[in-house]
Amino acid sequence: MQATEAPTYEMIDPQTSGRLKESIAGHEGMAILEKAFGTGLKRAPLSRAALERFLACHVAFVRDVPTSILTVANRLSHACMKFDYFGGHSIAARTLFAAVHEYGLQNTEVGFAKTHFELYRDGIRSFGFDEKAILSNKSIFPEAVEMADWNENLAQNAPLAKALGAHVALEATADREFLLLWEGFSKYWQAYNLKGIEDPALGFYHIHIVQETQHAELSVEALDKYLAFRPNEAALALDGCNEFLAVYCKCMKAFDRAFFS
Repeated sequence: MQATEAPTYEMIDPQTSGRLKESIAGHEGMAILEKAFGTGLKRAPLSRAALERFLACHVAFVRDVPTSILTVANRLSHACMKFDYFGGHSIAARTLFAAVHEYGLQNTEVGFAKTHFELYRDGIRSFGFDEKAILSNKSIFPEAVEMADWNENLAQNAPLAKALGAHVALEATADREFLLLWEGFSKYWQAYNLKGIEDPALGFYHIHIVQETQHAELSVEALDKYLAFRPNEAALALDGCNEFLAVYCKCMKAFDRAFFS
């Protein structure tokens, strides 16, 4: 494959690819995501107190994402180097690419961009909240913290194929999740006292719409290339994907109960 070609889900072994896509698309967690962030968030604007809690829970929920991606990319570099000394890092680059965006390094020729977390901080402020109050919010439900803790532990300690499978699920769910968040909040930008659909509060969600689809595709390509070296680990990748979805589903149910049911 040439570096200029767009990666696709079909690059992975058809059997593994099909099972991954079926697991993600057909999982209850995706249905709950659609119900909560899709239908619920568009039904009516959140109250001021509910919005503050929602942001606090979501901030806790995504806490580990940048660092977990870095961890998996580093592990992938070490592993693939053993099979392809000079090309191994290029495989890990497909995972690292998502971290490049997380850390605002996508265009260093013109300078450092804001990290995703800095964009989230700016969005919180634009919604009219103090980020320290958001972080110390006492009503964050435990499922959000559990999701972050689980993903961090998996990235650091699980078999690499399992961590890669979970990363595929993370990027696929995020691709849909941030689109729904942008659609829901932008629909009521006036009720949330924002300046318009270009407001920083919406910019954090919108940048993910631009970037996440490619992250999702590249995560599958990285897994594909790793499994070319270790095909007997395909089952571990599927386990990682399914275990991520189970924890994600639990968290989405908590969002649904707290804000939309």
